[in-house]
Amino acid sequence: MRSRRRLPRTVEVEVVGQTDEGYGFGTAAGRMCVVKGALPGEMISACVLGTRKGQIVAIAETIQTAVDERTEPFCTVFPRCGGCSTQQWEYREQLRFKERWVRHELSKHELLCESFLPTQHGSTTGFRRRARLGVRWVDKVGSAYVGFRETFGSYVVDMNMCPTLVSGLAELIGPLRDLVTCMSTPKRIPQVELVAGDKVRALVLRHLDPLSAKDLKLLSAFSNSYDVWVYGQSGGYETITRHFPSGDPDAKLAYELSNFNVSLEFGPNEFIQVNSEMNHLLIAAVLKGLDLESEDRVVDLFCGIGNFSLPIARTAKSVLGFEISETAVGQARRNAERNNLSKVARFLVSDLYRPTDHELTKRDYKMLLDPPRSGAGPELARFADRAKRVVYVSCNPTTFAEDAAVLDQIGFQLESVQVFDMFPHTSHVEVVGSFGRL
Repeated sequence: MRSRRRLPRTVEVEVVGQTDEGYGFGTAAGRMCVVKGALPGEMISACVLGTRKGQIVAIAETIQTAVDERTEPFCTVFPRCGGCSTQQWEYREQLRFKERWVRHELSKHELLCESFLPTQHGSTTGFRRRARLGVRWVDKVGSAYVGFRETFGSYVVDMNMCPTLVSGLAELIGPLRDLVTCMSTPKRIPQVELVAGDKVRALVLRHLDPLSAKDLKLLSAFSNSYDVWVYGQSGGYETITRHFPSGDPDAKLAYELSNFNVSLEFGPNEFIQVNSEMNHLLIAAVLKGLDLESEDRVVDLFCGIGNFSLPIARTAKSVLGFEISETAVGQARRNAERNNLSKVARFLVSDLYRPTDHELTKRDYKMLLDPPRSGAGPELARFADRAKRVVYVSCNPTTFAEDAAVLDQIGFQLESVQVFDMFPHTSHVEVVGSFGRL
């Protein structure tokens, strides 16, 4: 973000629309102005932060004319904090915004959906079981700040808790600030990651200098006081090491999928769905979309640690999961053993963005895919061409629609679409699409 030089400190903005990020926009000082905390139809006095991609970026300061959909943000650091983008908007309107976005992306490809199912949502606070927090030393206060990055910026917001985090993580932010402040080289600690399993909380401390004896003593005391596992990370993910508590260093975090009779372990760096409540609903939708029968063979692309694969394996004849991460595949295999499903569920390391045949040679399988935001890639058509049925889990409506168009071209019909609000008060959208053969 560029400096605010030559820009006014405040601007008056008539908000005429909304970005995909959930920010309001209008015109100010002869430029497009994007305003966090503003809604279409409002007149806003906004504090200018600078420019981004030639646009003025600002934060709503005074609401001169408010719309009926406005509500009071529940967090004291909103809108400065970049963790949420739409707390000022009534929740039902947030859900409608996300559904409209999905419909719009599908319409760009002239895709027709037989059934647009009701949006699934759950708790709007205390839902997030993983968070990556920035750390910044502030000389003028002689203390470290621990929190999310600022809106439109890279500075860290000074915060003591976060109401979107699950209980047990939210309350750790303030004590973490005190912990880092007392460490030997607080300026060399850029990040802390918090994650919660069902029974265990953990933090991963990223440190650029070796931990001193003093640091280890402080971390041990923190672990004991707050009943949290403490990991250190000096480099890449391969350097993550559990320091406290002492005992089995290979012990893992875990969560239960009680509705599906599955339990999964995971490492502190491994991907999990951050919203446990919505994850259960997501899995149920996937199983329904696959329309599983006992003789079905299922291929799970981008399978991770087995979050979908193992519930599927409770019904299907076989599941074959593919994932690029050797660590994730190893964990998926251990989870299969943990649930006595090793004979049903197998996992292979594979870069799915490169041409490969593997064992995808038969046309009698059903296919699930949950790719990154970039979408499934050019191999989708070849993989799906051999499938009887496809269920697509996406975290990006734009690439979901692009890939849905590919499936449409090779003979699939989009039977149903459903939005899942995995991240309330943000613009992030989770989508499940079910495709059947024409």
